[in-house]
Amino acid sequence: MAVITLDKVSKYYTKRPALGETTFAVNKGDFFGIAGPKKSGKSTIINLIMDFIRPTNGTVTVMGQKSYSQDPSRKRRIGFMPANPTYCETMKAIDVIRTAEKLKGVKDHEAVMSLCKHFSVDKNKRISSLPMSCRKKVAIVIALMGNPDLVIMDNAFASLESDTKNKLAHYLLDLNKEGVTIVISDRNIDLLQQICSRIAIMRKGSLLEISEKKVLMKSDTRRVSVKTNDDISALYTLFNITEITEENGYISFLYKKDINDLVEALTHYDLDDLQITLPSLGDALVRYYEKKLEQENGGASNE
Repeated sequence: MAVITLDKVSKYYTKRPALGETTFAVNKGDFFGIAGPKKSGKSTIINLIMDFIRPTNGTVTVMGQKSYSQDPSRKRRIGFMPANPTYCETMKAIDVIRTAEKLKGVKDHEAVMSLCKHFSVDKNKRISSLPMSCRKKVAIVIALMGNPDLVIMDNAFASLESDTKNKLAHYLLDLNKEGVTIVISDRNIDLLQQICSRIAIMRKGSLLEISEKKVLMKSDTRRVSVKTNDDISALYTLFNITEITEENGYISFLYKKDINDLVEALTHYDLDDLQITLPSLGDALVRYYEKKLEQENGGASNE
């Protein structure tokens, strides 16, 4: 059963669409990710779902009702975290949280305090003194309070410390196992890969594809990491290797041809280490973008 549906939805502010015509559904129990770089349309989709903006064309349906006609009882079943939460600067964090409790009709204050403890919220500090990472902790608590049926988070992990990112990821996974539908957007596509069951791939306001992560990871590309003191630059030209990085003594690159040919060529060098792995989701998306650009350019390939 679809919890969220976008039917031929587009959004224009100028002649160029912020979101081109887009159709997809988020089903009950999904852990749905929206991945893509900055200005790819991620936040536009979230804002349309939340009815912060209205579509130029098409229809957005949430929990069986059009987004603009949601009754208050249904809206209270949605836990939402904005990308950049803003609150009254003079209020303490605990006062913001208590106000949200009243607005959402949350009765279990003890459970809310447990959330504050879990995410290390500085309850007694004024909002004005909190950096964005701490303001987002307040937003996380507000989004998760009251046992929502649907959790929506825009740029979910941006500005958070690594410890809080891990806590949030595990908390959302546990909620999802209990049947809560999760929708999150983020630029950290490799993190989305680890936790989401389905991922929408966005670029320049266009939905490229919605795919299960295991399908997206199927690729003819491998990530190769080589540790050596030898100069292997001759291989770059021989095998058309680009986007080479060096870190912690390793030379790393994506390899798109027969891996056996590369391994044979590397036997002529003195190697300290060689690692060949499947690409990360980020790597897979880079390759996916390349293929889309090839199609847009009439099939021309850089290979």
